[in-house]
Parts: sequence; structure tokens; C-alpha cells
Amino acid sequence: MPSPRQVLGHAGEESALRLLCSVGQQLVQRNYSCRMGEIDLILLDGDTLVFVEVRSRAGGAYGGAAA
Repeated sequence: MPSPRQVLGHAGEESALRLLCSVGQQLVQRNYSCRMGEIDLILLDGDTLVFVEVRSRAGGAYGGAAA
């Protein structure tokens, strides 16, 4: 069973993916892992690869999404 933190992280990734796909980017890989770490989303924007690290938080104590 995933922890509340994992559930929040997954929801944040889903939200980011929906937004990026809605503006025309195409998903290439999700949660790519290698020796150096992990990349949440890899997308294609035209002929450009886009690497995305998603950060999620539940409260607004530190500002909104642009913070």
C-alpha cells in the first residue's frame, strides 16, 4: 500500500503529465531510472526532448505553484 507521500507524488506527476500533453507534448518515458537517479517524465516537444522533475506539496504555506 503506497504511503500518503507516494500518493501525493503520483497525483502531482499525473497532473503535470495531463497539462504537458494538453499543450501537445508526447510522453516518451515515465519514472526513468539509471545509476545517476530517476527522471519523473520524459516528453517530446516537436523534435526536443523535455526532462521533467515533478515536485508536489499538499499545503499552500510556501506559496502557489509558481513558487
